[in-house]
Amino acid sequence: MFKKIVVLSTLALGATALNETINGYKYFLSGPHLDQTKSQYEHSAADTALTLLKKRLGDEPLPDLPDDNVAAILKLKQDLGPEKLKKLLQPDMADADNHWHEVINSSGDGWVSADARAVVFLPNVSYLGFASWYATPNADAANLAANPEHYIKITETTATGLSSKILEGWGGVTTNFTIPNFGVPDRVKNPFLRPLPEFPVQEAGDKVLRDGTRFGVLHLALRPVAGADYGSPFDGFEIYSTVWYQDGAKDEQLDLERRHMVIEIVNLTLQAQKDLSSAA
Repeated sequence: MFKKIVVLSTLALGATALNETINGYKYFLSGPHLDQTKSQYEHSAADTALTLLKKRLGDEPLPDLPDDNVAAILKLKQDLGPEKLKKLLQPDMADADNHWHEVINSSGDGWVSADARAVVFLPNVSYLGFASWYATPNADAANLAANPEHYIKITETTATGLSSKILEGWGGVTTNFTIPNFGVPDRVKNPFLRPLPEFPVQEAGDKVLRDGTRFGVLHLALRPVAGADYGSPFDGFEIYSTVWYQDGAKDEQLDLERRHMVIEIVNLTLQAQKDLSSAA
């Protein structure tokens, strides 16, 4: 068990490895360099999102909100709805476009990664089950609650995979973008993608700004994990999520994305457990 945790931490490029029990389920999480729990990452992101939306709402009255900031930002987003959110966040989308163009303009020929990994033990979810669930409308339905800085996600199935329109933020860099080609990794176009031969399920796609500029690449990989190696009575799976940016991206921004992905992975897998349990 402990050997596996050390290996996970090492492969996560020196990041912190966290052994957490969340909603009664075992998670082994790694990626962020900031040594906090998933809950701490999530409440910090909720502070960011609440501060941003309150600023954009100005003098408009707020609905009654729960005391917990994670619950509060979810209710506020639900009450505002996607069209109002998109209208309110227009200035932030413009700032984000400028930010990513500055990153691109300050970059050389290299690419740098934000990585998050999770070994997950859920009784009703296998790696293939999660991959299938992720391609259904249930994943989009879970998106708003999956991270406090998630605002909009609309996904369609294409001949080659999935195409998504997304509005979300990483530490307040609130970006309106698309992933038009999420499918089999294109390693000719993107030779920096890790091969990961031990991961039988892999998908990747470009992150594209509103003006058509590619500013990143998402790479998602899944594999089965033996429960016996982690002290679990049943087998689990590992999610390896990476976002690649050109090398002008600063590690502070990359670490905000690592935390974002940890939050997202945990919340989406928990929702998959609920959905697949009810379907069983």
